[in-house]
Formats: sequence, structure tokens, C-alpha cells
Amino acid sequence: MSKQNKGKLGGLGRMMGYLGKHKVRLFFVILFAIVSTIFTVLAPMVMGLITTELFDGASSGAFDWQRIVTLLVVLAALYIVAQLFAYLQNVGMTHVSASVLRGLRDDIDQKMHRLPLNYYDTKTNGEILSVITNDMDTVSNMISQSLAQMVSQVVTAVGILIVMLSTNGWLTLIAVAMVPLSLLSALGVMKASTKHYGQQQELIGEMNGCIEEIYNGNAVIKAFGREGQAKTTFDDINGRLQATAEKADTESGLISPITSLVNNLGYVVSAVLGCFFVIGGGMTVGGVQAMLQYTKQFSQPFTSIAGMAGSIGAASAAATRIFELLDAPEQEADVAVSQPTTTAGGEVTFSHVKFGYDPTRPLMTDVSFTARPSQKIAIVGPTGAGKTTLVNLLMRFYEIDGGHIYVDGVDTRQMTREDLRRHFSMVLQDTWLFEGTIGDNLAYGRENLTKEEVLAASKAASADDFVRTLPDGYDFMLSHSGENVSQGERQLLTIARAMACDPEIMILDEATSNVDTYTEQRIQDAMAQLLRGRTSFVIAHRLSTIRDADMILYMENGDIKEAGSHDELMAKHGKYEALYMSQFA
Repeated sequence: MSKQNKGKLGGLGRMMGYLGKHKVRLFFVILFAIVSTIFTVLAPMVMGLITTELFDGASSGAFDWQRIVTLLVVLAALYIVAQLFAYLQNVGMTHVSASVLRGLRDDIDQKMHRLPLNYYDTKTNGEILSVITNDMDTVSNMISQSLAQMVSQVVTAVGILIVMLSTNGWLTLIAVAMVPLSLLSALGVMKASTKHYGQQQELIGEMNGCIEEIYNGNAVIKAFGREGQAKTTFDDINGRLQATAEKADTESGLISPITSLVNNLGYVVSAVLGCFFVIGGGMTVGGVQAMLQYTKQFSQPFTSIAGMAGSIGAASAAATRIFELLDAPEQEADVAVSQPTTTAGGEVTFSHVKFGYDPTRPLMTDVSFTARPSQKIAIVGPTGAGKTTLVNLLMRFYEIDGGHIYVDGVDTRQMTREDLRRHFSMVLQDTWLFEGTIGDNLAYGRENLTKEEVLAASKAASADDFVRTLPDGYDFMLSHSGENVSQGERQLLTIARAMACDPEIMILDEATSNVDTYTEQRIQDAMAQLLRGRTSFVIAHRLSTIRDADMILYMENGDIKEAGSHDELMAKHGKYEALYMSQFA
């Protein structure tokens, strides 16, 4: 579907495409609704006949009890059958809505894995979570509740109209005339409430982002005494959300009273006119009663649908946000067939690489170097120099704008991301652990990892000692993000996880920044043995840890300014020497 068509259809229009995948179930839902409506619509007619019989009996003094009882049994049967099919309709609609939401959630889940990293760089966690949770719940409620009601109400309106036309045309005309009047009177309110519901969904996402930020930075907020500012920020968003929600709900709440007022006026006119028909002998008392009941019931579907404007407006805004996520640009597609590497030595070559997060503002203009198998490559430079960007490009977290990157002689763009990343293991400065046992976390990077291999990696990373002091050892359950162990211990676990993968190429982005000097030295000694036969890229601010590197790349403003061993760079008396001496001055 083209973007132009998507824009025309709108969020709810596109949501109907998901419903179209369940045509058979929808057919039976509509069929059950029609049957239920037919029996519901016939009930007032039978009740009118009972009223006429009672009226005639009271007038003549002789009641036909057999006919009255028969009509009462028929009336009870109509209500029972109507409710049975209404139940089947609700069950069917529940299954349809659940299937639609499941399909939508599957699409979102797959989309999240295809989005490039810069999407997550430009969106807060709260905004993304708001779309996946709040917006999905809003759409779910609309499909399972409002949509089912709409089907039932439309069928009810059509059925009642047919019966009314066959009973009395004039009273039918009054009932029909009231419908456009009531809808037109509520149209302006519906538009305003839809607008405010859209703003409400946006503010909910903003609030979730604010809460997530305050929660994660709670220690920093307290340390700098910024609780008041955080509260002010939250109160500002919360206040705007309250005002918008009040406007949306207030305007939405006006719809039902407005439509009810217009419909009640029509009901009064029908009652007065019906009395004249009875007096003139044109209708029976039971007939008038049935028509009045039909008149009231005929307006209810339209009143109900108008009353759904609020939930429909909220769902429309939510669906729009959901499809904005689904329509977001995806990362460049993998090649159909991944070109295999001819060797497995771990050679990496950057050839005239160009890159910029913003295409109009290039960061790297011409980066070229070669890391030979088993070499240790250190990347140093001031903050913002492009050190982490360099390894992100190597892992294809971002796509280069020009040049080539080769791993063992193969252009990384001629490999699938999965095949490419099998060559690497990566430890970031920001640790990430999931809720589960320590053993499961260490085995996360490679399938079918044995306990012996996990234990060996843990010992090599100097994590085994502290793990054994914990209750249950490697079966110790880590909480969310591993917050029930120290930051340094989390760093050790992530290093052990990377070691357990046994990769050809190791990337360490400030991997030892959160451990003490003694532990850092132990890790360096262990990794000296582990990295034999492997290429490694080490981003470090403490230059004392990378003096033994085979090649040091000094980066500044995105480009490599100096390259060589420690002794070679020190002999140049350039930028690297100035940076190195500044740490020991």
C-alpha cells in the first residue's frame, strides 16, 4: 500500500485491513447480529398485540386468555433466542478482536527488530512504550466493544425501520427525521472531542517518557537536589494532560444529552400524533405502543454510535500513532544470500569510509585502516571523537554513506547482519542484563553453551569469585537490569558473557570503566590469554591499559588523526602524546 493511500485511509481505515483477514468470522458475527436483531425487533410488535388484547378485553369485559398466554410465551421465546444469538455475536466478535490485536502486536514486534538504531535515538523509551501499551489498549477496547456495538446497532436500526414502515408511515417519518437532526447537532462536538483525544494520546506518551527519565535518573536527581524541578516538569505535563482529558471527555459527554434531547422531542411528537390516530380509528392502542417503543429504539442506535465518538476519536489517534511506528523507515535490507568469508582470521579493513548521523553534516569524511588477524586495536580520543561510532559502523548498527568495510575480505554489506555479527562479541560501557539467573545471562550470547564453558568464561573475567558468594551462585536471580548486584559486578558479568561467545573479533567499549584497578588488571591478564588468535578493538580513556596495543587510532572530529603503536605515536610528539601526558601530569 502506498503512503498516499495510507494517508487517505487514516489509522482506523487501515485497521479495517486487519479485520478483513477474518472475513469468515465477521460474516458469522454479522449473521448472529441480524438474527438477534430480528427477534429483538419482533418483540415490541408482539407486546403491542398483547396490549391490544388486554385493552379490548377490558373494554368488552371478556379476555381471550388463551391468546394472551400464547403471545406471552412467544414474547418470552423471542427474548431468549435474541439473547442467545447476541451472546454468540459477542463471543465471535471477541475472537475477531483478539486475533486482530494479535496480528497487530506481531507486526509491531517484527517492526521493532527492523528499525534502525537512530529511531531509538530520537524517541524516548516512554514514547515507544506508550504506543505499544496505551495505544494498543485503546485500539483493543474500540474493536472489542465499540465495533461490536456498531454492528449490532446498525442492524437494529435497519430492522426497526422495516417494521415501522410496514406499520405506519407518518410515525416512521417523524422517527427518521429526528436522526439527522440529532447527529447534526452533535457533529461539531464530535470533531472537537476527536481533536482533543489525539492531543491526549500525545501527552500520555510525553508523560511516560518523563516518568521513565525521572525513574532512571532518580539517584542523580536526589544528588543534585532537583526533586523540585522534576516535580515541576511532571506537574506541567500532568496539568496539560488533565486539561486536555477534561476537554475531550466533557465534549464527548455532551453528545449523548444533545442527541437524547432531540430524540425525546421526536418521541413526544410521535406520541401526540399516535393518540390522534387511535381516536380516529386508524391505529390500535397496541399499535401505537409498539410504534412508540420502536421510535425510542430506532433513535438508540444512532445515539449509541454518536456516544462512541469519544472512544472512536481516541482509537483513531492511537491507531495513527501505531501506524506511524509501523511506517517508520527501516534499516537497509539484508542481501538475499550472504557471501561467506574465505578465511576466519578476523581481519578488518576500513576503506575510505564516510558517515554522518545527519546526511547534511558528515562526521567521518575519509577513514581508512586495516586490523590484521590477532591484532589489538585501541581507539582513543576526546569525547565525541567518533570512537563508538567506528565500532557501530563495523557491527552495521548504522549504515555507512560511502566507502567500504571488509571483514576477512568480504564487504559487510554483502553479508547478512546475522552472519556478520557472528564474528563479533561486544561489551558496552552501559551494561545490560535481563531478569533471570546469572547462568542464563552468561549463556545469552551463544546457543547450546555448556555449563563448563560458562564457568570458564566467568573465571576468565574474574566474575567467578563474587558469583560464588551470592545465594544460589550461578542460579542467583538477577532483577530488572541486574540492579541487585553492584555496577562493577554487572560489568564483570557482561565481559564474561562476551568471552563465553568465543568470537573471532572482540569489541570492548570502555568495558573496564566500572571496575576497580585490581580487578581491571586481572581482567587484562585474563584477556591477554583469551585474545590470542583474535582481533580486538578496545575503546579506552585510561591510556595505560592500551599501551600494549598493536595499533592505536587517535580520533578527533570523526576522523583518524594519528595511527601507530604507543612508541611510534609518542615519538611523533603529536595529539596522542599530549593526551597521554595529560593523564600523568
